[in-house]
Amino acid sequence: MRVLVDQDLCGTSGQCALTLPGIFRQRESDGVAEVCRATVPQALHAAVRLAASQCPVAAIRVIRSETRGDERASADSAPSPADTERHAARDQRNQEDTMGRFEGKVAVVTGAGAGIGKACALAIAREGGRVVVADIDGSAATTCAAQIAAEAGHALALAIDIAEAQAVAALFDAAERHFSAVDLLVNNAGAMHLTPRDCAILDLDLAVWDETMATNLRGTLLCCRRAIPGMIARGGGAIVNMSSCQGLSGDTTLTSYAASKAAMNMLSASLATQYGHAQIRCNAVAPGLIMTERLLAKLDECMQRHLRRHQLLPRVGSPEDVAALVAFLLSDDAAFITGQVVCIDGGMLAHVPTYADGGNSRAAPPSGETTEAAASPRW
Repeated sequence: MRVLVDQDLCGTSGQCALTLPGIFRQRESDGVAEVCRATVPQALHAAVRLAASQCPVAAIRVIRSETRGDERASADSAPSPADTERHAARDQRNQEDTMGRFEGKVAVVTGAGAGIGKACALAIAREGGRVVVADIDGSAATTCAAQIAAEAGHALALAIDIAEAQAVAALFDAAERHFSAVDLLVNNAGAMHLTPRDCAILDLDLAVWDETMATNLRGTLLCCRRAIPGMIARGGGAIVNMSSCQGLSGDTTLTSYAASKAAMNMLSASLATQYGHAQIRCNAVAPGLIMTERLLAKLDECMQRHLRRHQLLPRVGSPEDVAALVAFLLSDDAAFITGQVVCIDGGMLAHVPTYADGGNSRAAPPSGETTEAAASPRW
């Protein structure tokens, strides 16, 4: 067995459970490792696996060696045939349980040409839904619709700028002509191209603010206004608005984006309140670090490590993670859920601000306080 320790992650934690003298060089007595890579003898495999599972910043990763001498160690963690069969059966049951949740339903997904929107469109289509794939990039929308068709699904691709009221009206007119109705709406389109210019308040170009609000907030409102009457006539529907963790906490930048997403959360609650009597549900989904192709191109490895330090789960999210949540909220499985903002952020917003620096467990007690008193949380 070989172990990789990310020094940039573990260096400030102070809570590493891995204390293996002679294997890792120690920074101090708490056992935080400075070395990045080490070979671990068989007798210590269990301790390493335990440490990896307990590491609060996911700094420890067990890796398989490419040498034949570690084949036995690698085999220790390989699933048995019985485990493999059991997992396959579980996956099959899960697939059967969710298959066809959107049979007979029509969904409009905006911003569906790539990333989270595309994953949502594919997820809905794979469960029997017919999908209107709307995106400002017409060729990207066509590519997504072609993938749905290749998987025996039904899709209509449309190029659309949701900031324009006439374009939104044309989108829903086309959806109703082609598929007869709209039962589900995913408002995912956003002005992500503006985020590099979305600065702190005093540095912010007001044109960036206006354009961000026009797409992220006004565009979402326009789509909802156009979808709701048809949903009322059909006896109900479900809407998911794509918010963000940026709309739930302050930051040193992305002023316009964050404000638009915070407003979207209240728009979702207002819609749910005003039209719940008509069996229309509306929820917002707030993703955290979701590694789309666009984000991957923007974030270097250093920034990715910095953001991962603040997650509780040892990986970044994927568009498919968000799509699974959106599909659940759109489906009858979530029939009694409305007016909520659901975070999907790997626990990024769930912890105390000092979590990535080891929490409060190592803080020295203030003068005059006992250790026992200092251990009590202060909120």
